[in-house]
Amino acid sequence: MDALYREKMKNANSREYGHAYNLLRFVNQETAAAAGEEREDLLAWLAGHGTFGYAATKVDCTRLSPGCRRCGEGSWSCLFINGRCNGRCFYCPTPQDDDGPPVTNGLAFSTPQEYAAYVERFGFRGVSISGGEPLLTPELTLDYLREVRRRCGEGVHLWLYSNGTLLTPDLCRRLRDAGLDELRFDLGAVRYHLKKLRLAVGVIPTVTVEIPAVPEDEPLLRHKMHELVDAGCAYLNLHQLRLTPHNLPHLLERDYTFVHGEKVTVLESELTALRLVRYSIEHGVGLPVNYCSFPYKRRFQHAAARRRAAGILCGDGEQITSCGYLRVRQGTSLQYCEAAILQRPSLRGPFEKITLDGGRQLYLERQPITPPLEMSPQECAALTAGGIPSRLAPWERIADGLAPYF
Repeated sequence: MDALYREKMKNANSREYGHAYNLLRFVNQETAAAAGEEREDLLAWLAGHGTFGYAATKVDCTRLSPGCRRCGEGSWSCLFINGRCNGRCFYCPTPQDDDGPPVTNGLAFSTPQEYAAYVERFGFRGVSISGGEPLLTPELTLDYLREVRRRCGEGVHLWLYSNGTLLTPDLCRRLRDAGLDELRFDLGAVRYHLKKLRLAVGVIPTVTVEIPAVPEDEPLLRHKMHELVDAGCAYLNLHQLRLTPHNLPHLLERDYTFVHGEKVTVLESELTALRLVRYSIEHGVGLPVNYCSFPYKRRFQHAAARRRAAGILCGDGEQITSCGYLRVRQGTSLQYCEAAILQRPSLRGPFEKITLDGGRQLYLERQPITPPLEMSPQECAALTAGGIPSRLAPWERIADGLAPYF
């Protein structure tokens, strides 16, 4: 990684946090070297005992939950059914004070019929219902689940994220009858208590736990892995803690070490997650642990969103790169564009309107992200032969590996 990129990320992080930026303890050269050495040792061990995937941004893909597989395929839509939550998790990235309609990727859908038509039109094979807390609005959540299942059939895997505090045996059965395939619990909201999770086991086909990797909870989580297996949990997903302007005061209280990047992340959280993946394998716990790193989310989920629109806008002679960008080539000149699905056109590029069944209109817009680039003869030859000139790699290829520490 070149110094120019690092400086660009630092400047972007400084702008995002303003005066609070100076309160953050970022990794220094010595800490980065020690953490990097520990990570390399962990990755070397995991490479011999697990299956890396998604350009090595996931360190063990031996067994992923059905929902995670849909996400990895790029065929997943996450609907934020509400913006309110009854939890007070210190790591929550947003204020949870939004009373707006259900939304996904900046698109609001005020009726289940509109959203189900969108899912069908763009060929999603996985749909998750998130929030907020979806069980704060149970009837709304059930309506959207039922309509997606009715319209899209069994080919779509449906799952829901919840802290579980409002789950009852009756609601659990209603979720199942509405078509729910997988229920994911954020047990961090309830200090890892399993009472509500046990209600779902045997009722919902797949029960998963999805939590951030909280460094100070690592010893407890090792113990809880065994309890989860005994309780009937099928998968454990660990996320990397990420800093936001909302959770900054709470994360500062915990004296974490922060790492620069496209967004600021917590150094200790990643190392905790990797150690827990190793622990599960090394001790034969029998619980597949998926580390959902920030680079995976940033690179693969964003690329999937771009490809969705690019597949419709791609014209004759154009190609879609693995990053999801449109490559437009005319002789020795090359330009990259990003395709986006919008509620209304931004007018930053040409667009076309599509109408979903039921009359809802959306816009597909092509937005240039580079000026026309004049290629050298060597770059032209490499691209024609299927190679990727290094200058073009940011728009052509998804980068390998976890994020550097700086």
